[in-house]
Amino acid sequence: MVHRMKSDTLTSVTNNRLVIYFHYDPHGQADTACRFAVQAMREQARVLLFVHNGTLSSSARCWLTENKISFLERENEGLDVGAYRAALLHIGRSALDTFDEVILMNYTLAGPVTPLQEMFSRMDTRSDLDFWGLSRHYAMRSRRFGAHGLVPEHIQSHFIAVRRRMYDDFLTYWQDMQLPKSYEDSVRRHETRFTAHFSDLGYKWDTFLDKTAYRGIFVNPIMACPKDLIVTHRCPFFKRRSFFTPYADELRRTDGQAASTLYRYLKQETSFPVDELIASLLPAHPLTAMAQNLHWHYQLQEGTKSEPPVILTPEELQNGVKLSADSIYCLPTSLFQQPTLRLYEQELCWSGSLLCAAVNLFGEHPMLGVLGPAMPLYPEYARARYRLWKNDLSALRRSMADLDLQLPMEENQPLPVPNGGILLVRGSAFPKGLPPLRSHKDFWLLPLLAQKNGFYSADAEMSSQMAARADVYHALLWQVQTSGGAGKIFVRRIKHAILDPKEADE
Repeated sequence: MVHRMKSDTLTSVTNNRLVIYFHYDPHGQADTACRFAVQAMREQARVLLFVHNGTLSSSARCWLTENKISFLERENEGLDVGAYRAALLHIGRSALDTFDEVILMNYTLAGPVTPLQEMFSRMDTRSDLDFWGLSRHYAMRSRRFGAHGLVPEHIQSHFIAVRRRMYDDFLTYWQDMQLPKSYEDSVRRHETRFTAHFSDLGYKWDTFLDKTAYRGIFVNPIMACPKDLIVTHRCPFFKRRSFFTPYADELRRTDGQAASTLYRYLKQETSFPVDELIASLLPAHPLTAMAQNLHWHYQLQEGTKSEPPVILTPEELQNGVKLSADSIYCLPTSLFQQPTLRLYEQELCWSGSLLCAAVNLFGEHPMLGVLGPAMPLYPEYARARYRLWKNDLSALRRSMADLDLQLPMEENQPLPVPNGGILLVRGSAFPKGLPPLRSHKDFWLLPLLAQKNGFYSADAEMSSQMAARADVYHALLWQVQTSGGAGKIFVRRIKHAILDPKEADE
C-alpha cells in the first residue's frame, strides 16, 4: 500500500520531465513524422532519450546529434519492453530522482496535431495521480489471452507517464520484467498488466482522454474514431497503424472509414505532414491494406479538361521504357482470353474524355503513381482475377527478387490494380523507367515499384459503375436485414468474401 505525504506533489517546474522515446525502423531511419513528434515532446521535457532497437542510419544519427538529443542504440530484442527496460537501467535510479515525471512513449503515435501544452497543463493539475496515460483500452475478451481471455481496462502502452512517488516500485517492475519475444508477449506481459499491477499496489491512475466517453461503444477508441478524439477531446496524437491496420479488423469494429476520415481532416485542417507520413509508410506496409483503409478509389469526372496521356504500345513495353518525370503514360494490358471476360475487359479501355479525366486525378493527388480501371462487377471476373493472381505469385516473387523489391505483401489478396484494359502511370513514380512488360504477369510489378518509391496505386470508375456497386452493397444489406438470426453470420461471410476472394469460390 502506498502512503502519500501532503508535500509529495509535483514541483513548479512543469517541464521537469524525462521522456523515453522508443523507436524502431528496419533501416534505422527517423522519418519526418517521427522527428515531428520528438521535437514537440522535447519542448515539454527537460531531457528526451531516443532509444532505437537496432542501428540508426547515418542521417538519423546526424539529426539527433545536431539537435542535441541523447540517443541509445541497442540490440533489436524485446520490442518496446526491452527498449524501456534498457533505457531505465541505463539512466539509473539516482538520475531518475531528479525528474518529477518519466514518460514512456513510442513511435507508433504520430502527431501532435493539437498543442501538447493543453494535455500537460491539464494533467499537471491532477496531483492526486501517481501515473497516467494518453488513452485507454476498455475491457474485452480475446482468445489470445487464454481460455477466459479477459483483458482488463488499461492505459495503452504507447504513452504512459509515471510520477516520482512510484519510482521504487516502477524500477522493480522493469528489473523483474521478462523480455517478450512477440507482439502478443508484449501485450500480455506489459501493456495489459501494467495498469492493474500498479493499481493493485495502491497507486492511482487516469487518462487524458475521458474514461467514459466511449465505454460500451468502442474498446479501442484511438483506432476506431481518431478524428473525433482530436476534434472533440483535443487528443494530440493518433496511431500510425490507422493507415495500415488489417482492414478485416476495421470492418469488425467500425464502418471502415476511420483512416480516410482522419486523413482528410489532417490534410485539410492541420499543418501535420500527413503526406510525408504516408510516403514513409508505403514501403514498409502492405499496399493492399493501405489502399483499403484510405479508400484509394476514385470517380472519373467526365468533361474534365487536361492533357491526354502519352500512349505506349505493347511493342514499346517489351524491352522497358524510360519515362519523363513530368508525364503521365497509358499502358495497354490484357488479362483474359475467355470471350465473356474479354468483353468486360474491353469496357476498361478508357479513351477520349475518360482518359483526360483519369490524367486529371494525377494532378489532384500528387502521391498517385499508378491508376487503373475498377474491376467489373461481373462475379466471374472477380473469381478469374483472383485465380490469375494466385497463379502469377511465384513468377512475381522471382521478379521482385531480381529487382530487389523487398516489400511486404498480402498474398491472399491481389494488389490494387491491374484489373485489365489499361494502366496509367506517373513518370516520377518510376525514376528508373518501366521494366520489360511482356505478359500480364509483369504488370503486377508496377504497383510495387511505385510503392517502393513512395507512391500509391488506385482504381477509378464512372458514376454509373459506382452506383451499380452501391446497389450491390444495398442488396446484400437487404438480405442481412431479412435473414433473421442468420444475419450476423451472413455479415461475417460477406466481409470474409470481400477480404479474401478465395471464399467466394467455396
